[in-house]
Amino acid sequence: MKRTLLIITSAFVGLALTLSGCVPANDEPGPGPASTPAPPAATSASPSAEGHEAGHASEDPAKVALALEAAKIMTTWNPAKDFNRTDAEMRARKLMTAERAKEVSAPERPATGEEWLNAAAKKATSQPNVKIETAHHEQNSIAVNATWQWVTADGETYAGEGKTTFFFTFTDKAPYKIRDYTASSQ
Repeated sequence: MKRTLLIITSAFVGLALTLSGCVPANDEPGPGPASTPAPPAATSASPSAEGHEAGHASEDPAKVALALEAAKIMTTWNPAKDFNRTDAEMRARKLMTAERAKEVSAPERPATGEEWLNAAAKKATSQPNVKIETAHHEQNSIAVNATWQWVTADGETYAGEGKTTFFFTFTDKAPYKIRDYTASSQ
């Protein structure tokens, strides 16, 4: 029930943000479970063009670097060795607050699916391509799009299936840590 209420609330907040085009400077998103979908991002060309105030996480190079590093770690998998994709999230816990890191827990079931099983059979490792989602303008958060290709031990490469978008929030003071994140896979 609580999760459903959170998802519905997130959807309404996302709609309001999309319609208004920006977030007030004092409106900071709170932590949520990793599986909670992030609200839709505003689609303006640039934060300053729509009257956004200074202080966005995407303006801080240290937060941008942290978000990119985390997304890269979280989408680097070796299915022949990793039990499931959560193993990569476990490796990224060093970039999170202690509280958030404790919330990352691996499911008891191994990963399945054609892409994962094919990569395991070929002993392939994912090689991610991560980039900032520039249309995302939520206060104090950064969105990162991750795609990947698979690379086998003998150098064969083939395209990965899908894309994951991460939404990161950070601690207030440097050195920054990831306070919370959500991920949306397509």
